[in-house]
Amino acid sequence: MKTLEAFKNQCNAITKQIQQIGLDKESHFVIDGIIEPEKYLNAKYRILWILKEANSESNTWSYLEKFKDKEWLCRCGKSVPTLKRLIYTTYGILRDCKWSEIPDASNEKSFEPLQEIAIINIKKIPGGSISVGNEIQQAYYDNIELLKRQIETYDPNVVIFGNTLQFFYKSDFDGLETAEKQYTEYGNAFYDTGDKLYIHTWHPAVRGAGFRDEDYVMDIVNIVRNWKQKENTAANIAYT
Repeated sequence: MKTLEAFKNQCNAITKQIQQIGLDKESHFVIDGIIEPEKYLNAKYRILWILKEANSESNTWSYLEKFKDKEWLCRCGKSVPTLKRLIYTTYGILRDCKWSEIPDASNEKSFEPLQEIAIINIKKIPGGSISVGNEIQQAYYDNIELLKRQIETYDPNVVIFGNTLQFFYKSDFDGLETAEKQYTEYGNAFYDTGDKLYIHTWHPAVRGAGFRDEDYVMDIVNIVRNWKQKENTAANIAYT
């Protein structure tokens, strides 16, 4: 079992590796990873969000800092669809609640579960408002060892791919290669290995008919809820 101090040291080493990517490319970069290591390790689930890139071409910044900045979260929670749905979904999963019980994304209470998660981008150099698939795929190849290091170090039991699974080798994730692909009525795909749950959903900023916040959020929340219930049932059967 990792000690907290050793875990923090591993996370800090990953941060330095991301910084070096920016320095090597003489570019802005975005620090991602675990927001608060101790809270992550003690969370109801160790959740890892995997997105493509940050929409911030002219800035260097850090999720580790911004997700603790209530003023920034309040401002961006109102106006940035990606962040708003990430806040709602994370809250719904970690607080195991109904849609009506999730606070508004501008309410400080809704930010609390963000301290308990990890979030990474495939591309560590920020991009624009529209991601280019070939660039994201190349970023995966360029960063493959770093990304695998992040996945292994964080050891999540719930991974949420924001339309990013297709850029990875399934062998990067424990049990994913042999897990059965299942679908919800909403159209999300998920893979249940027993110990881990992988969810391949749309990017949080997806728009259009049928993509209401409530539908997007609660379908993912229910996937996790059903997985946990199944796990508890299996444990009870084994015990008896």
